[in-house]
Amino acid sequence: MFRYTAEVLPYHDVALDTALGELSGLGFTEVNLWSSAPPLAAHVNPGDDLPAISAALRRHGLTACGLTCYGKDQDEIRDRLRLAHDLEIDTVVFDCEAHYPVFVSQFLPPLLDEAQRLGVRIAVENHLTVPFSADFESGVGEGQRWDEGVDSLAQIKRLLADLHHPNLGICLAPPHLWVMNESITEAIGYLSERGKLFYYYVWDIDHAYRRGVDGLNFGPGERQLPRPDGVLDHAVPFAALARAGYTGVASLKCHGTAGWPLERITRELRGADAYVRECLRRAGG
Repeated sequence: MFRYTAEVLPYHDVALDTALGELSGLGFTEVNLWSSAPPLAAHVNPGDDLPAISAALRRHGLTACGLTCYGKDQDEIRDRLRLAHDLEIDTVVFDCEAHYPVFVSQFLPPLLDEAQRLGVRIAVENHLTVPFSADFESGVGEGQRWDEGVDSLAQIKRLLADLHHPNLGICLAPPHLWVMNESITEAIGYLSERGKLFYYYVWDIDHAYRRGVDGLNFGPGERQLPRPDGVLDHAVPFAALARAGYTGVASLKCHGTAGWPLERITRELRGADAYVRECLRRAGG
């Protein structure tokens, strides 16, 4: 069975030790750390005190299961591959950080070589091809979407065909697939049978989302968290993950928590966690 974990992302304005303590208190034993551009979480970064980070994880009974680094250039991602290696993290997550032809011909190949040298996997997220900006959560940039990226299942297939590399796989993000009118279970099956599903986000989207208008504004944080009245019945993809024999990470995630007090973040995550665990039971996990 896959491993149910959590992202540190919702606590992006909270100190790492505090965030880890809250996630541990919710019952998680694995966490994906973030090293991304603002307004996203950047709890760990190249040059940080790595023994102190490792000690904080141990203190709260947590293992780092991934490192996400959005909004970074090629050199910055290379530094974070090394950071992941040094923290004994096996998977680094980012999206298509350049227009697709450049991404597959120039941006990604040297990073894959470095990842292979370090023994780290790269999981490219299927992500709407809206250029990264500090105010992306407001939905800006929809009009500047690239015509070629890695957002649809067809484009996922193209990436894996264009760059056949043992260290390259996909981080599957259900809301982005939903925006593209794609089947999550179909994507799970396609990637699993090829051994290319490296990471899975447990994440939802606001019913009020308007395709072609709202861009990366998936709604307030509480509407992005899995919930009984959400867009997705998460028991269905969980069952697909189990049938496929997926043993990787399925990690609880949301954006949209900027300005929330610590108590609210934890309260909303606790509610989502209870629903997710019920979905896991229904899926046979």
